Amino acid sequence: MTIGGWIVVNRTRTCIIALVAMLLSLWLCARMTLGAQMNGGASERTLALRIIGPEGAPVAGAKVGTGLNIFEQSQGHPPQTILMWLRGQKRHWPFYSDTEGLIELTDADAEHRNFYVQYEPRGWVGYKQVLEGSTGSRVDIRLEPACRVHGQLTSSGFDRLGHPLEKTVAFLYDSRGELVMYFVSEQGRYEFLLPGGRYELECFGEGPPGIETARLRWSVVVESDQQDLDAGLVDLPPTRLAELCGTPAPELLGIVDWRGSQPLELSRLTGNVVVLVFWGSWSRPCLKTMPQLMELHDLWADQGVVIIGVHDNSVSNVAELDANLAEAHRLYWGRRELLFPVGIDSGKGWGAVHETYGIDQWPAVVVIDPQGNVAGTFSPWGPLEAVLAQMLSEQ
Repeated sequence: MTIGGWIVVNRTRTCIIALVAMLLSLWLCARMTLGAQMNGGASERTLALRIIGPEGAPVAGAKVGTGLNIFEQSQGHPPQTILMWLRGQKRHWPFYSDTEGLIELTDADAEHRNFYVQYEPRGWVGYKQVLEGSTGSRVDIRLEPACRVHGQLTSSGFDRLGHPLEKTVAFLYDSRGELVMYFVSEQGRYEFLLPGGRYELECFGEGPPGIETARLRWSVVVESDQQDLDAGLVDLPPTRLAELCGTPAPELLGIVDWRGSQPLELSRLTGNVVVLVFWGSWSRPCLKTMPQLMELHDLWADQGVVIIGVHDNSVSNVAELDANLAEAHRLYWGRRELLFPVGIDSGKGWGAVHETYGIDQWPAVVVIDPQGNVAGTFSPWGPLEAVLAQMLSEQ
């Protein structure tokens, strides 16, 4: 009986365990099925836009995108205007509304939250900021007669310095600071077709390679029934760096500590092409740019190119800098070390050297020619190497 009783009890326990296992398996299958359905739903997320006219009637054939880029250029030919609608994730924009005024966005396209609409036959436009959580619903975008917002851009400072204003760029932002469109011109102008609302314009100009004006930003209010808004002539001042171009490079006064070098003087480097890299160890774009600069150092260091890093004053000595860079070595640099010297800036703002050169964005790469004059600022991703090669070939 004891043995038989034990056997009976054991069999009962075995049945209970088997039943629990079966129920657990069914529960897991249900969870997996629900998860698959939810994932399938996520891949099928949609957002329906209905385009309607001023009186509320559906509009067929309206163009819809997340914004508009306008290029007005000649390049030696008669001026032409090129429109580029911002693109979605799955296919090219713009989308066109159907006979019921509808556009159905799917997948990643349905995640966009800002839409600009043009209906050229009637001169109507619209803009809509869609609220978060709108995916799966329908949103109406009402069109209205467009207001032509336009203006001229010049730079008396460039004229004074002898720099031609070769190109201007005007960025248009909505009331939340989202970029709606931009206008690139060789004629020093911009023009946007907008519905009523509050916007911000940010404009700057470009001269010869490496020389730019400062960026100016101001508010623009378009009334709902307004047809034309002339913003007038805006004078874009040159940057501090543009003022320095063609003049002897200021010395690196304000450096309080040097990594990998004794204190350097630019005047002693005449005959070399000097590349000043302004950066901060707190900036991910700066950290990701360093491998490219390491490669340039490897390629050009023995050909007369001297790369010098100028770190901002967010650290006060080399020990602090090295502590900040511990993770960057592993994540971004493949455990490589910086082989070019780095000076640590000090003083007001981001540091005295930053102030002297007018640096307000990072990373910034300033090139000094073999004569010791500031040549301009250049992107390390391509243009910089071409500039170095040209300067060395002209010696």
